Amino acid sequence: MKQKLIVLSMDAMIFEDIAYMRTKPNFARLFEKFAQIEHVRTIFPAITYPCHTTLLTGCNPGKHGIYNNVPFKDYEDHKKHWYLDSKVIRVEDLFAAAKRAGCTTASVYWPICGNNPNIDHIINEYFFFYPEDPEAAFGRMGADEKALEIVRKNCSEIRSFVEAGKRRKGIFDYFTMQCVCDMIRDVKPDVMLIHNSNPDSARHIGGVFGKELYESLDRTDAWLGDIIRAMEEAGTYDDTNFVLLSDHGQHDYDKRVRINVLLSQGGFLDVAPDGGVYDWQAYAQSNGMSASVYLRDPGNEALYEKVYAYLQSLVDSDKYGFSRVYTTREVKEKYGTYGPFSFMVSTDGKTSISEAWTQEAMEILGADEQKPLQATHGHEPDLGHDPIFIARGPGFREGAVIQRAELRDIAPTLAKLLGQTLPQAEGQCLDALLK
Repeated sequence: MKQKLIVLSMDAMIFEDIAYMRTKPNFARLFEKFAQIEHVRTIFPAITYPCHTTLLTGCNPGKHGIYNNVPFKDYEDHKKHWYLDSKVIRVEDLFAAAKRAGCTTASVYWPICGNNPNIDHIINEYFFFYPEDPEAAFGRMGADEKALEIVRKNCSEIRSFVEAGKRRKGIFDYFTMQCVCDMIRDVKPDVMLIHNSNPDSARHIGGVFGKELYESLDRTDAWLGDIIRAMEEAGTYDDTNFVLLSDHGQHDYDKRVRINVLLSQGGFLDVAPDGGVYDWQAYAQSNGMSASVYLRDPGNEALYEKVYAYLQSLVDSDKYGFSRVYTTREVKEKYGTYGPFSFMVSTDGKTSISEAWTQEAMEILGADEQKPLQATHGHEPDLGHDPIFIARGPGFREGAVIQRAELRDIAPTLAKLLGQTLPQAEGQCLDALLK
């Protein structure tokens, strides 16, 4: 029987979580003998959609073209519209390699897979920020009839919330995992990529190691049990290469800086009486613990120098939690990240950046002892906890351990597992993990 590949991304899961997971029954069974990367170095900015595109392509954000979760663009409905369609990714991905290998493919809630021509069965990640029919939405993003059948079977609970325009904690994660198990049983794809946001949500709410996190890890183990049973029912358990990985870590923070308030105070952004932005010469898009700063006229050298000097003064003041201002050239050379922004601002790992342009510029958090810690990401790669990579199956070398690797190395490694290469990838294949 052909070896299969399942990749499960548990968003914001970190190396330190593995010790707890090894005490859980389903994790302990699935990863009894596994290969591992102990320290995976993420990208900059360490946020979900750029990270998952790197995991999918083996490229840094500058090359694959995704450097935020959402485009820097105004929409008539004034909402943030996350990247959905795969056409925005500029390079070849793992699904193309899988098709060259003659594999059937599936994706359940992996970011930016909408209408990917190399995925046979797509349930694209989508969180319904306003009322919309789920079946119609997933169909618009490329779901075939089999995927829609699985959606219909499992979306009764989310449908009522979507139609009412409401959200409920974790509801999409449960929906995702139900769809995953049905996909394994009913479709038996050769290659399937899955994304679950539960640990990330738990850490955002309660801090890096809050009680919410351990509740999430318990749920993760229960979901692994569901997947094991689905593979056994499909008769594919022994032939499946199973990879559990993540995209980034998080940091607890106790300060929030509203960078566009500071740009307004510097004379680069005008706020209208109704609270909207009247005009701007410089505007910052938040990445969590960093921000990308755009100029209205990036070719205006005088404006460029003035904004750069102002941003550097905010760093030098040591008041707002900024640690460094990168020019586009500097961040490209250091991290392979570039785009139409002119600067990137990084924080000290204790400060989050809000995109708001009203209220006070600086907010100190945690004054109320009853309020739990909060955490976020978007930091520089060497600042935070490392994401994970552990794998088991017939194609992996049992007990293999690599001390350090880059997030961009994972896609070339998985491509080689399929007998393929990713010619555009900037990462390298980690041969020591493979048989």
